[in-house]
Amino acid sequence: MDIQVGAVAPDFSLRAHNQEQAIALSQYRGRPVVVAFLPFAFTGG
Repeated sequence: MDIQVGAVAPDFSLRAHNQEQAIALSQYRGRPVVVAFLPFAFTGG
C-alpha cells in the first residue's frame, strides 16, 4: 500500500503497549498523531 505525503492515513486499530483495549486512529481524527512501531524486547530488531 502506497501512501502519499500529506494524504489522510487509512483507519486502523491496535492494542496499546500498556493497555488491554484497542485504540483506533479514527478516535484522533482532526488532531495531530504520531504512531511509532517498536520491536519487541529482546528480538534483536
